[in-house]
Amino acid sequence: MDAVRCKECGETRWSLFSGSVAHLLAEPCRACGGETLVERRRPRGKSRAPLIERRDLDLAGRTPTRPGV
Repeated sequence: MDAVRCKECGETRWSLFSGSVAHLLAEPCRACGGETLVERRRPRGKSRAPLIERRDLDLAGRTPTRPGV
């Protein structure tokens, strides 16, 4: 599975066929007409949730800021 993303608006187009990336890159964005580039992200890239949410960490000490976390 491959994808392209628009540089201008961020719209992403996915393809199930690996040979179609060149075809997708040759076409402009369907939403705004901008230039597209290869998308690095993949669906289901992370299989598990983080152990501790980043917003709950104290940036200096990297310890949980809420009790019980």
